[in-house]
Amino acid sequence: MNFRHLQRHLAVAILALSAGAATLPAFASGTPSTVSLPMVLAGAQSSALDAVIDVRRPETRGVAVLAITPGGNADRMGMRVGDRLLSVNGRSLTDTLEPNTTLQAALAQGGAISATVSRDGQVLELSDSAPVGRSAPPPSGCGYVSNRGTLPHVTDRLYPVEIISIDGSGLPIDANRHRLPAGMHAITVAERIESIRFNPVELRMREQLLRREGARAAKTLVVEVKPGTRHLLGARFLDEGLDGDRIRRNAYWEPVVWKDVADDCR
Repeated sequence: MNFRHLQRHLAVAILALSAGAATLPAFASGTPSTVSLPMVLAGAQSSALDAVIDVRRPETRGVAVLAITPGGNADRMGMRVGDRLLSVNGRSLTDTLEPNTTLQAALAQGGAISATVSRDGQVLELSDSAPVGRSAPPPSGCGYVSNRGTLPHVTDRLYPVEIISIDGSGLPIDANRHRLPAGMHAITVAERIESIRFNPVELRMREQLLRREGARAAKTLVVEVKPGTRHLLGARFLDEGLDGDRIRRNAYWEPVVWKDVADDCR
């Protein structure tokens, strides 16, 4: 695979992901945070971060780290899933309208990498020449994520989702459940809220949003997959006080893990 082809696939893997504050859960300290990423990410040039970063939209709080290649640059620096990346090699990612372009420019020269991240209310300086807080080895065992199950529509405003990608690896094979190694995983989903839940004006605006944004309307949540557990995914419809602005901003729903059930995994 030539470098131009690799760059294009890397950009697709990164840009296909989106995440907002509502989609990123709080992480317990010491929680393992590395996941297995597709080889196109793990095999990127040495100047890359070896991580999946949400650079689809500007974010004044920093762009979100969604997944990390075990043993890659970000892992060696001590970066974790859920970190907010504030700057890389002195280039700010909080005051740019094009975080993807800024990040690429920051990494274009190769060599040593330094980064500033926000984690649990603290600002940390990370460097591949002075790594700190290396993540623990991934936990043993496996579990599942699933978009199947009887959703409590009325009580919790929960509706189905379609799983678009797992850890940036593209479309998974449709199945009742997806087996994953225990640990943190970035799951990108699209909402499948019933059309009858919208009035005619809201429905038209939603259709316009989906046509305009396409796959970018999907959202990503980070799931801590636990051994012997099936994590059921859904879309919570945020219909209280719903208006046109929230639909235009794709802020009318959030992806959630709505239930965990025991499920033996070998």
